Amino acid sequence: MNRNLALTLLLSMALAGCLSPEQGQVKTPSDMGATGAASSVAQSGSQVAADLTARYNDVRIDCGSASTPAFLCSGVILRSTVPGPGYSTWNPSPHSQQSGGVSFSYLRKDAKFQNLLFGQNSGLIFNPILATPPGKLKIEILCAYPIDGWSQLRDKPGCGGHPYYPTQSLRCQTLGITTAEQWMAHWRAVPTPGNGPAYQCSFDVRDSMNNLGADSFYQSIRVRNMLGDSWFHQHNELILATWPQNVPQQLPIQAFFYINDGLANARHDQRDFYNHTGGMVVPIIKIVLPSTPSANATFNFSQADQLY
Repeated sequence: MNRNLALTLLLSMALAGCLSPEQGQVKTPSDMGATGAASSVAQSGSQVAADLTARYNDVRIDCGSASTPAFLCSGVILRSTVPGPGYSTWNPSPHSQQSGGVSFSYLRKDAKFQNLLFGQNSGLIFNPILATPPGKLKIEILCAYPIDGWSQLRDKPGCGGHPYYPTQSLRCQTLGITTAEQWMAHWRAVPTPGNGPAYQCSFDVRDSMNNLGADSFYQSIRVRNMLGDSWFHQHNELILATWPQNVPQQLPIQAFFYINDGLANARHDQRDFYNHTGGMVVPIIKIVLPSTPSANATFNFSQADQLY
């Protein structure tokens, strides 16, 4: 969605221009060729934890206008990952390189969930786009699913039809669905209830949505709450545009995180990032996901968790 000029001048960080209709694109920083000499953390770990807490509690509908969805400035945009030999967790997977989309989740006080994908216990957190540090990529968010969208099998970039229901699982706006109430009516019509995640449609939040974008994303949050406690255990899903391989110093990674017993994985990622960026340090944050729908997530920094 094209940012209006006033917002652009006010925030100095707004997105400029439209992206391609389906694949999206990654906006390139002016210092694309810069590599990291040893660098300290832009924010201290305690500041990062405080910032994440504030964004989690910020339940605004938009970021100041109808064309600026709330994810641009509030909530926590996170991706759960699994470290492995020869694989850096910030690189898009082979599937994401082919599809053009990378799966994340969105955690906020009004968009809670109890578990990460496949029981994973660590990952990374991106800065929201309107708080992207200088010289970092601004990566477009392409669509939002109220629950896991089973996006691995969907049409590129992970926002389109699922092979179980090719015509009923397209983007919501393509199906004429623009409200949470319409989404719920569609959801209840699934032929096989167990396949509901494949039947659901994704809310279109691309830049090209313009003044419809903020409401489109907010409807996905409203759906999340309409689904009730029975879906609290499962994460939601955002699809972000795939970024280039092996550019860790250009990614807007605010923190590595872990839940439960995932500290070793988070330390692996912190060390790997440090080694690949010439000494950049990103803090490790412990997230405690809510155990009940009435509880809240917490974000904690401990110096004892850090390798650097």
